Amino acid sequence: MPNNPSKTSATSHGVNTKRVYFVRHGESMTNATKINYGPTVPLTDRGKAQARIVGKRLASLMPKRLIASPYERAKETGSTIAEEVGLPLEHSDLFIERRAPSVVRNRHGEEPEVQRIWKAIAENADIPDWHHSDEENFSDLRGRAKVALCFLETIPEDPTIVVTHGLFMKMLLAHILLGAKLDGRIFWDCFVPAKNIANTGIMHLEYTENFHKTGMYWKLVSWNDHAHLSPDLL
Repeated sequence: MPNNPSKTSATSHGVNTKRVYFVRHGESMTNATKINYGPTVPLTDRGKAQARIVGKRLASLMPKRLIASPYERAKETGSTIAEEVGLPLEHSDLFIERRAPSVVRNRHGEEPEVQRIWKAIAENADIPDWHHSDEENFSDLRGRAKVALCFLETIPEDPTIVVTHGLFMKMLLAHILLGAKLDGRIFWDCFVPAKNIANTGIMHLEYTENFHKTGMYWKLVSWNDHAHLSPDLL
């Protein structure tokens, strides 16, 4: 991958284009321990270092707007990026992580009961209205992703940085690639396990005109760009 994210002009070759750089938060205590601490989990020291490095990289893009999930790990990452890029940090619930069942909170991911819960969720992923309990299911998550993209389509700033979470980034990716063909089974079986993204990995999307300039669509430019991270920070 290139050492710097693309600096494509918003009007390159006469095409109307808006750039959005989605950044996964730095390493959190949940990432390090596999214990689901929920929205309030902070960054580790490694996560703080990752956030500083990605912030320095993103500063070269001269971004015009910075938005973050209000979850603590994203807020911390966003605050560090804000210092590097010189922008105020906004927060939006549109970009939070997929809400997990409350019963897995503060429990290790390898506990047998926790694994049984996730297995049940996976097995029923293709049933639109199925919930194990109070989690955000596929339909809920996809609906929020659509609203988030619609929001980004309306804002004038270019480029924009959004600090968010790994699984939500996978939903955004799946939606723009497959559109109406995406269902819960495809998402759970293909995107959740396979499309990994590093802490502070970058997904670059562009909202741009189609070839005939008759409409706009979302285009994937890069996924999991973590060229800023040295091997000891991966």
